[in-house]
Amino acid sequence: MGLFNLPGEGFIAQLRDSTGTILYDKQGLQFLILQRKELGLEARAAEEALARINSLSETLAVQPV
Repeated sequence: MGLFNLPGEGFIAQLRDSTGTILYDKQGLQFLILQRKELGLEARAAEEALARINSLSETLAVQPV
């Protein structure tokens, strides 16, 4: 898993699965987690990526400019 802060886009998570590598924004991760849980599939990597994005977003929001 990789995290990137793209100008104008915010944080993007890069997740790999058996078909390749996919980029997700925060909303995309939330959808992926719900979708995988509904199907009874593993969602741990997406949950960790979402937690990291949330943590980084909060950290940057409280830093003085």
